[in-house]
Amino acid sequence: MNKTALACLVLIFGLLSGCGEPDVRERLLARGATTHYEILLAGALAGRLEVRRSERPTFLEITVLSILDPPGGGRLETERRYRYGLRPPYALLEGQLSARLPQGALFRQPLRTPPTLPRWLAGAGQVAQAGGTLGPDGVLERLPRGDSFLLQRVPTAPTLPAAPAPQAPLFLPLRGAPTGLTRHGPWRLALAGPAAALWPNSPATASDEAEQRELRPQVAGPVPPALLPALEGAIAAVRSQLRYVPGAYLPSLDHIPDQASGDCYEFAGLLQKKLDALGLESETKLGLTMNAEGTGFGLHAWNVVRFNGQPIPVDATLNQLPADPTHLPFPDDPARQLDLQLALAQSTLHWLAP
Repeated sequence: MNKTALACLVLIFGLLSGCGEPDVRERLLARGATTHYEILLAGALAGRLEVRRSERPTFLEITVLSILDPPGGGRLETERRYRYGLRPPYALLEGQLSARLPQGALFRQPLRTPPTLPRWLAGAGQVAQAGGTLGPDGVLERLPRGDSFLLQRVPTAPTLPAAPAPQAPLFLPLRGAPTGLTRHGPWRLALAGPAAALWPNSPATASDEAEQRELRPQVAGPVPPALLPALEGAIAAVRSQLRYVPGAYLPSLDHIPDQASGDCYEFAGLLQKKLDALGLESETKLGLTMNAEGTGFGLHAWNVVRFNGQPIPVDATLNQLPADPTHLPFPDDPARQLDLQLALAQSTLHWLAP
């Protein structure tokens, strides 16, 4: 997928409205129910984006929907939904990011920022700095990025061609690994190909490959005794509510039916909500982990709890506390994260002798 297109798309999510005034609620609703944009790459239609605004009985809602179809990259669909209170300080009540990746996988995680509606609307200065143009109503009209990317407002939603066929879920066979490999090692990995340079904190290794980087797992220490009961209880609660089914999808984690099914994204998302309710600092991670057979690595989602400055990886899907060192997180930046996933499809993973 085109890196400029991805980076621009991530930036645009925060640059879709003008500056916040005292009466932000009226200013938001005055912009209309929906604003449509087309995304052009090198002058050709490559996607669309729309911003929906509405007032509900108990909250104000903003939804940013996008479809990006760059040449040779597969389709990326994203939705960012924000719900803010009806009265000052217009605090964020709920936020969620959903992304349908080119491989067909669905990724969801909570959104915690912007924390208030005025902060969401405070984008005019950023748009101006990025070379964008605002309309008389304070809404973004046009935003070029580099020589080939252009986002511009249109009166109606542009029509895109049919989506490319979903690619198979990302899986990297582990080349050269011994039999009987356990999840706890000891082991070392090397990533070769276009993804090597994108992987965070990976030193170069000697190789005939044009690009090869060593992937260094971080071995977690013991879980602090004071935290152990709370984490065990949160994981048990998630596993009692969800049954693991690859590719399963839940439209809402707030209203989970009996005998619900979900994949690792649902497990991580639901655990995130329970950790939030406990007042624990935590985040959802997306990355790679080893399959049950020990033959390769595939996409996976889990959580990291931070306690007294110590990161504790937690995996509700695999019922691991702490999660084993085969959990290799992607970078946090969404643009780099998506770039990396696409590059991994053209890369290889190799076993290195300890």
